[in-house]
Amino acid sequence: MLNRISASDFSTMIIEGISSRDPSLDTRIGPIRDLQIDPVAEVLEQQNNRVVYLSTLNSMKYAENAVPDDLDDIVFNEGVVRWSGSRALATVTFSRSTAPTTNLIVPLNFPVSTQADASTGTSVVFRTIESKTMFASAPMAYYNSDTQKYELDVLVTSVTVGETTEVGPYTITVMRRPISGFDEIFNVAKTSAGRGLETNLDLADRYLLHVAGSKPGVPAGIKRSVLDNFSSVSDVYVVYGQNTAMTREQFDAGAVDIWVLGEQPSAKRYVVSYPGVETLIPLDRQPLMTVTAVRDSVGNLFVQDTDYEIVTDVGEWSNSVLAQDGIKFLTTATTLPANLLDPLIIDYSYNSLINILTSYYTQPEEYTMGQNQLFRWAQQVDLLIEANVKVRSGNPSDVQNAVRTSIKNYINSLKLGDAVEEFDIDSVVAQVYGVDNFTYTTLAISTGTGVADIAIGPNEYARIADPDLIINLV
Repeated sequence: MLNRISASDFSTMIIEGISSRDPSLDTRIGPIRDLQIDPVAEVLEQQNNRVVYLSTLNSMKYAENAVPDDLDDIVFNEGVVRWSGSRALATVTFSRSTAPTTNLIVPLNFPVSTQADASTGTSVVFRTIESKTMFASAPMAYYNSDTQKYELDVLVTSVTVGETTEVGPYTITVMRRPISGFDEIFNVAKTSAGRGLETNLDLADRYLLHVAGSKPGVPAGIKRSVLDNFSSVSDVYVVYGQNTAMTREQFDAGAVDIWVLGEQPSAKRYVVSYPGVETLIPLDRQPLMTVTAVRDSVGNLFVQDTDYEIVTDVGEWSNSVLAQDGIKFLTTATTLPANLLDPLIIDYSYNSLINILTSYYTQPEEYTMGQNQLFRWAQQVDLLIEANVKVRSGNPSDVQNAVRTSIKNYINSLKLGDAVEEFDIDSVVAQVYGVDNFTYTTLAISTGTGVADIAIGPNEYARIADPDLIINLV
């Protein structure tokens, strides 16, 4: 921060300004430095710059340009501390080749890891964050007909924080200490991305929320509380009263919907009786992310969109723990379970972050009287962008790749309600060295056509995948 400068300090600075050599004045003919005025003016300018810096720092107007330590000191006045990062999450499968004859337990905090990196000798270590049991009494509930092994899925989290904790599929393969009954472990999907050190801008946003609202009973306070306590949430939108985004006020008195941008995939296996075709089978954990496998007790595997379809709830409680996402067998199915009420085994993943938030804010010390809070998973809007880029200078392929990367990074960092506008994308592309011209052929929601700005709802966020971002050289 700005330290006090005494009269003696100013005197020293002025003397140094007078005596310091200025090569620009080493001339036989031309203007001569005013030794009475210029050094004093330079010292005053320097001090004024310090005052301006402090003013902008306090206002958070240009937080991205602030010295991190200075910003940390300012926000600490509201009890805000910069996030050091968050842990990566994954689902690890414990596997064995024969049916269990006794109950097999994977304990809480059991350590697993990736293989050591050949160049650094280090590995990414994870620990289980739940205790799971493979029960000997129901071996077929764990049988995977694809691998012909008995498998138990367990949620793990990285021991350290940051982006370096993100690893790919089938990389978590090491059991760090012996465990009875399992032959191997692996992760079918990549980990969720760990977050690195919080940026100045994100830290400033959280600080301003503290100033705007300090109690969870007000909208700004709810948002502040969620962002403070859950690093896996990057944005929050609170809906209440007469807001047009409210869908359930006619059903729930005091309804407050809290839409969150963030997810925490958790794997789940659900065993349920087959109810027949065209009958919804709601899953026991909500909201649904993906269905990975559906099979019967003898190992027959059913095919999505051929034998069954995924049904996503679009009603008043959609995208929450009260949603009714599930599957439904089709009358046109190629293969169906043999009999009604036969056991079905459904492997799926759900966004457990919504469950965690719901549980956390129903605790007595966090509960807000008079509010019926419902945490909901903000919905992704997939985009399609195709454009032509004309290169002025540099390697055309390098410029093309730089344009793609810049657009992707910009789109995939947008928060809730951020519109997608041509002008904003143009300004990002204009910063890429070597671009001469940039024209769109498509700017639309995925599967759409045309070129137009895209409005994003306050409970939605825009994203784009690699195959949907096409940049052509012309």
